[in-house]
Amino acid sequence: MSHSGPSAVAITLSEAERAELVRRTEMPHRRSAEKARIILACADGMSNAGVARLIGVQAKTVGKWRRAFAAQRMAGLEDAAGLAGRRPT
Repeated sequence: MSHSGPSAVAITLSEAERAELVRRTEMPHRRSAEKARIILACADGMSNAGVARLIGVQAKTVGKWRRAFAAQRMAGLEDAAGLAGRRPT
């Protein structure tokens, strides 16, 4: 029996957004490229679990970036100024 959670937010991209995300997949910065691949896969209608398997990340990570993109579009994919977690001692 599978657990049925809330439906993932549907992602529809404009031509400009798709072009920018494709460009970002070629970036040397791994995190930027990974986030772009996540959103492109989400826009193709894949589930969070399916995207996670394809990209090699956790479904929780996919959900985070899907929600961020849905709420703020490209700006939602930018990294926050500070890092989470404890400060080094």
